[in-house]
This record gives sequence, structure tokens and C-alpha cells, in this order.
Amino acid sequence: MRLFTVITLSLSTLILSPSSLAASLQLPNNANTVLVNGVAIEQQQVALDITTPQGLQQIAFRYHARFRDQGSQHSFSSDVIILRFAASDQDYQLTLPSIRSQSSAARFNDSPALTLTDKAGNAVEFTQDKLMKKGLQLGRDFEQEIAKYNSAANPASWSAAQVSAPAVAPIASTVTTSTVSTSTAASVPATLTISDGQSQHTATVITDHTEQPNQAEVSTMLDYWYQKASPQTQAEFKARINQ
Repeated sequence: MRLFTVITLSLSTLILSPSSLAASLQLPNNANTVLVNGVAIEQQQVALDITTPQGLQQIAFRYHARFRDQGSQHSFSSDVIILRFAASDQDYQLTLPSIRSQSSAARFNDSPALTLTDKAGNAVEFTQDKLMKKGLQLGRDFEQEIAKYNSAANPASWSAAQVSAPAVAPIASTVTTSTVSTSTAASVPATLTISDGQSQHTATVITDHTEQPNQAEVSTMLDYWYQKASPQTQAEFKARINQ
């Protein structure tokens, strides 16, 4: 009888524990976060903190793809996309369109088409934007960048203490600023006017052939692999640059 009671209490604790009730966001295999609620982290399945005001989450991520177009292999790495939405105690799924050509990569980077659904498959309202930086992209401090972004009245701003940006707008199939989308139609991200010089730029597509590569594309891919490297490899790379 005592053993039965212990087992029953253990199962009850497990079932009711906060970890078993945690909400999550699942990203596609070819997408990874760079920030979750202001903290730099790389994940495909994100544990959501629904104790934030209104349960609002701010996820910044990049979309990566490889495709063959006109006989050449290409690598695509999107701008950093910011996604903000109100989460409850359930799981969410982010869906992105397929990238199969340079034109589709450019279209996505200009107007990222995102679909967010809950565990029942229902569309979820969200706000999206981009986290942009001028110049060399190598070794970006995403936490510092998002802190500056959140300190201004930007469309997808977020704060752990208070959300300063406007509430999520009603669902719309076509929007021009503070984008909200629950369909697969392309959404146009807002253009930022932040004092530290953030700006939009074109899609980054690296082509595997002998032509001279675009230096902006090289810069973005260097930043991508730098973020993937270990702290020791990052330090060695910086040392070689400073020689």
C-alpha cells in the first residue's frame, strides 16, 4: 500500500510539473534561432516562457537553404527575421516556404512568408520584422543589437518587463508595416529607422562556380560560419585577421 502511494504521488508530480506543461515552438529543419526573448541561443525546438507579460515571445531566426538553379548549386542564408507572438500553454509550429531558385530566395528575403500554427493547426497571429546591421556581418553581437531594437518603438519590440510595441494587429492577408500574417501569402516587413544604422539589404545567395563572388554575400556567410564555430576557433580566426 505504501509503495502504491509513493508511485501515485510520483506520477502526479510528473504529470503536473511545469516542465511537462511547457509550451514550445518548433522551427523547420533548415531554420535556427539566433535569439530567444533577447538571449542569444541556437535552437530548432524552443521552450517558450509563458510567464512573460501577455505570454509574448520574441524569436529571431535565420532560414538556410541549398538549391540547384540553372545548373549550379547555391547556398542561401536569409536576413535575421524577428517573430513576436502571444503564447499559451501549448505547442506551436513555424512553417516556411521552399527555396528552389535564386528568384524565390530573393522574394523570401524581401518579403518573408511565414505561417504560425498552434497544436490544433489553427493559424496564430504574429508580428514580424528584421534585425539588420550595416557593414561587415562577422561576429555580430545579436544580444546588443536586439537590446537596441527593443529600446525603440519598433514593430516587433519586446521587453521582459513591459511590451512597448503596439498590440498585435488583426489578421490581414496583405500588410505594409508591423506585419501580421496567418496565411502563406508573403508579408512585407517594416523598414526600420534606428539611429545605430540598421538597413535592409538583398537576399544572400552564394553560387558555387568560378565567378568572382559578391563581397556582401561572402561577409554574410563568414558571419554564419563564425557563429557556428567554437569559442577557441572564433579566437583563432580573430587572431589571424589581426595579423
